[in-house]
Amino acid sequence: MPGDREQGIGNRGQVTGNREQARRELRVYMSRSGLGLRAIADRTGFAHRSLIQFVSAARYGVGEGAVTAAALTDWMHGNPLPEPELPGRLYATAATREMDELLGDIRDGGWGILYGPSGSQKTFFLEYRAAESPQDIIYIRASAAGMRPGTLLRRISAWIGAPYAQSIDAMRQNILFEARRRRSPLALVIDESDHLYSWVETLETLREIGDLARRKIGILIAGNEKVEQIFENRRSCYLEKWRARIQQSSCRVQGATMDEAAEIFTAEVGRAKAGDIRDALAGCRVADPRAAEPYVNMHRLFNTIREIKRARAKAGSNVAAMRQEPLGRVV
Repeated sequence: MPGDREQGIGNRGQVTGNREQARRELRVYMSRSGLGLRAIADRTGFAHRSLIQFVSAARYGVGEGAVTAAALTDWMHGNPLPEPELPGRLYATAATREMDELLGDIRDGGWGILYGPSGSQKTFFLEYRAAESPQDIIYIRASAAGMRPGTLLRRISAWIGAPYAQSIDAMRQNILFEARRRRSPLALVIDESDHLYSWVETLETLREIGDLARRKIGILIAGNEKVEQIFENRRSCYLEKWRARIQQSSCRVQGATMDEAAEIFTAEVGRAKAGDIRDALAGCRVADPRAAEPYVNMHRLFNTIREIKRARAKAGSNVAAMRQEPLGRVV
């Protein structure tokens, strides 16, 4: 009957919609949790191949895949992830202002590299800005995933909501399609990039995506001093196309100056004598062979601040305990 047929079409649309919603939720969950399909299969009891077919939007008949969608949705809702939070307080320094300027160019579809010694707050800054704008900045730490080109593209695909694919070429096409649909460019930040498995292969894969995206994807390669060396060593001829694109967008930063560190110290600990501040910062200074003045390593600075706060809290708790201690009775 006509009415039965219309009801059937409606059910088909509802089932399809539920599956698509579950796929989108799963991609976001994978991006935020860092879990791959195999890890999710182990946790949910599904076969790895079944999840690949589901995420790849393989054609199902009515009802097929609906059970998978419902089970995955229940599992994700039962294991919720916390909302992205700012990793702490970001203090304004000369280094953060330089990095903000560079990141602004990247968010407009530009390319660049960011490097510097340990303790210059590169990672903290990038994590902070990514947490501020999670819809516009893809932040990936290469050291956390042992990145090969395929692994990197799968992480990008999960974040951007592109369908799962096994070949690098298919993933590249899916990423480009999703990026071109956006109204504003994406900023792709690869941090700790000195840990990338194959520099030339990975960077060339990213370059092809950036070129074809037509400024819909900005790319920032960040890491330690090795990042600069990669583009300048004897194999840099293989990265000549990259060098041409980052010629005006290379940024080296170091830690805070003594004046900047003193302001941060006072804001965190409270007012103190100039001599005490100088003594506290003395162990945080690091010589930089490429700069005239030593810089303050931010890791050491905040470790020192935490030790001072911990000591104060312990002293305060001891005083409070003494006050609450009952007086002895005279017999």
